[in-house]
Amino acid sequence: MSDVARTAGRHQAHGLVAGRADVRAPRAPWAVVSGGKGGVGKTLIAVNAAVLLAASGRRTLLVDLDPGLGDVHVHLRMAPLRTLEDVLDGDCPVAAACTPVRPNLRVLTGRSGSDALARGDLGYLGAALDAVAVASDDCDVVVCDTGAGIGPAVIESCRRAQLTLAVTTPDPAAATDAYALLKVLDRKGIATPQLVVNRVRCREDAMRTTARLAEVSRRFLGHGIEAAGWLCDDPGIGRSIRAQRPFAETGAGPALEDLRALAAAVAARLPAPRRGDAEADARTALRRLTAPPR
Repeated sequence: MSDVARTAGRHQAHGLVAGRADVRAPRAPWAVVSGGKGGVGKTLIAVNAAVLLAASGRRTLLVDLDPGLGDVHVHLRMAPLRTLEDVLDGDCPVAAACTPVRPNLRVLTGRSGSDALARGDLGYLGAALDAVAVASDDCDVVVCDTGAGIGPAVIESCRRAQLTLAVTTPDPAAATDAYALLKVLDRKGIATPQLVVNRVRCREDAMRTTARLAEVSRRFLGHGIEAAGWLCDDPGIGRSIRAQRPFAETGAGPALEDLRALAAAVAARLPAPRRGDAEADARTALRRLTAPPR
């Protein structure tokens, strides 16, 4: 496709999305997984939370919003035929770019090696997020995995979220970068994320990290930060990533319990599904997420 045609496709895609009368706030609530520092486990958390939410009965859309470096598809051992950038180039409708991978779970990936979302073009980024909103019209929840840093793609994704998870580890550098994200979001009037502490030795390790970040946040931002959950360090998680099979489906022990508790916390913090008896659906989903593993 020529540059001229590609540009025209982008404008057309943006017009088709942003010009729709029913596109306002996303209909399905968004849970955005971010954190500032790379390598802290954002994709791990996003993929496994989405898998568990889908298994609980919530129609889930997992979106890779890491500009050019997304690897959600690698974690799930899938080879998507279309990407979000294909939608924005006008090459396909957004529904065609969403790949079913599990019951109740579809995945919308980004194009590996593309810098389109990383350039900071707010018009292009807005069209991308509008496309995600359209794709989620028949969903109960959207889980978005973002890239590292505090660039426009991260900030604007968090702006649209009903819940943002800031992932960190007990490592001081990771905690510092998580605080940097809190500070930037606070400055822009975006809701404070909830903290997920990855690679902890025990619950107390997670609570200490959360307490330190909450104290710094209270001192300099005027408010604290809540913990959404934590994930204990488990060598099985690394094996599951290498095998490209989510730990939520293959793991066992305390780490799996941590993931199930985190997914239940996410479900509890988001609106109930819209279809049918929403309250009963929400209760059933929470029971599935908190039931002991079989």
